[in-house]
Amino acid sequence: MSIAQALAEALDPVAFARGRGVVAESWQSRLMRTTARRVVVPCARQVGKTETVSYKTLHTALHHAKRDVLIISPTQRQSDEFLLRVAGIYRGMSEAPRLKRDNQSEMGLANGSRVVSLPGSAGTVRGYANIKLLVIDEAAYVEDEVFASVLPMVGSDGQIIALSTPWGQRGWFWGLVDEAPRNGWEKHRVTVHDSAQYDAARIAEVRAAVGSFVFASDYLAEFTDTSEQMFGTEDVRRAFTPSVLPLFTA
Repeated sequence: MSIAQALAEALDPVAFARGRGVVAESWQSRLMRTTARRVVVPCARQVGKTETVSYKTLHTALHHAKRDVLIISPTQRQSDEFLLRVAGIYRGMSEAPRLKRDNQSEMGLANGSRVVSLPGSAGTVRGYANIKLLVIDEAAYVEDEVFASVLPMVGSDGQIIALSTPWGQRGWFWGLVDEAPRNGWEKHRVTVHDSAQYDAARIAEVRAAVGSFVFASDYLAEFTDTSEQMFGTEDVRRAFTPSVLPLFTA
């Protein structure tokens, strides 16, 4: 690798991915390059979100010595699968030094940084500090108390990326997406129409095979009402209006 290429890869995660044979799509480039401290990503299924954030995860660990990167998912198995993708990219690098620690849930690099996979459990995720990057995968399924537990662990120069397919209008993930960017979170919505993984024929096939709720949620990254709700979300919102006086006052 030339000095120029090495410098380009060190400065740009998109160039780093390209050096490993991955040509990023437009939405992937934007997500890998963002420096926003808080990023929320409602996204469709099978668009390449794990691959995208895996490259960003490894790039962060490689170029920020003695800093930790955490991966949190609803279960340990899901987090371990994510870490396995990151480790696979690392092992494919011919110039990469031997890992200091390499097991199912932790990858320790020679520069002292670590990539650690954890389950979505409030009692398990505590104990880390000054995190450089926190990735919350399948965030719509991670409990509110877990999110509250991990927020203080991220350093002042750290970044949080929460990404998931939607799961109804509930929980902290929906709240962040619904309020972004007013709440300070940068939003990246990725639908099947944004991804080269889907052409018109595949989109039509999926639309015909699944119900309208599933297609809107899993492929258009929209937060729709769930079948368990007695009243629709918009109906509930319209019920709370200052134009109607309460029946009783204290």
